[in-house]
Amino acid sequence: MNNMNLHSAALLVEFNASVWTARKLDRAVTDEVVADKQAGAKSAGRFNKNLFAGRTELEDIAKHVTKVRGFVMNGTLPWSDGGQRLLPTGAFMKFDKRMDAYKEEFDELAETFITAYPTLITAQAMALGQMFNRNDFPSANEIAHKFAFSYTYLPVPKAGDFRVDIGNEAQEELRARLETASQARLDAATKDLTDRLVTHLKRMSDRLTSDKDVATGDVKSRRFHDTIVSSAYDLCDLIHGLNVTNDPELERSRRVLENCLSGVTAETLRNDPGKRDDVKAQVDNLLSRFDFSL
Repeated sequence: MNNMNLHSAALLVEFNASVWTARKLDRAVTDEVVADKQAGAKSAGRFNKNLFAGRTELEDIAKHVTKVRGFVMNGTLPWSDGGQRLLPTGAFMKFDKRMDAYKEEFDELAETFITAYPTLITAQAMALGQMFNRNDFPSANEIAHKFAFSYTYLPVPKAGDFRVDIGNEAQEELRARLETASQARLDAATKDLTDRLVTHLKRMSDRLTSDKDVATGDVKSRRFHDTIVSSAYDLCDLIHGLNVTNDPELERSRRVLENCLSGVTAETLRNDPGKRDDVKAQVDNLLSRFDFSL
């Protein structure tokens, strides 16, 4: 896929979020601990107290952000060191709708915390004991600015799009560099998707291996979760949506994996040794086609 095709087939998404950590350096306790442990240097340690110890409100917001980051990472491909991710245009509507819902949930969680904030401070006097200091807690207005959730979309830059007056020769040099950089990023994105596939295939191959009991001669299957099948289907959907380069090997592997799991459940793989061995053989055959070192 050349740069012009990529420009129309994908876009860049950038997600940022921040949550107040509610951590505060307690110099008095730090000095006390350093002295108690007879440390020769005052910088030997730092004691940061959790202003909302025993409460879960901030932790819930942080967990929500972690979940969103996971969604963004799993539903996109790497692009730049600055955090931009590559999103196929075909997946945009579904992705954007989910991000809208995630932002709404984030705003509700943050607003609930900010509204209850003054009351929560009072409750922390008992939780923190002698470490409680009312001056450690910023005002509600200050706290509101410590929560943020944003996501923006940008077009994939075209190699020929320059708006600087640097002369034709220099523009050609920049254009060549951008094309090289874009191709390197695209290669990295494709490798990321391939690595995800190989990782899951290796997991399936390991879990579908049948072990023979040396003492009894009985053949037993290894334990695995139902997600060994459901995750494989999710991965096939992901490859179908994120294969922006239309890599033929990835597409072929997706089709083979879908076909070999057609009508198969985790329970089938547990109870039908013949089917389990058949699926494992096809998975191993897929693995053999990839040159990997994970």
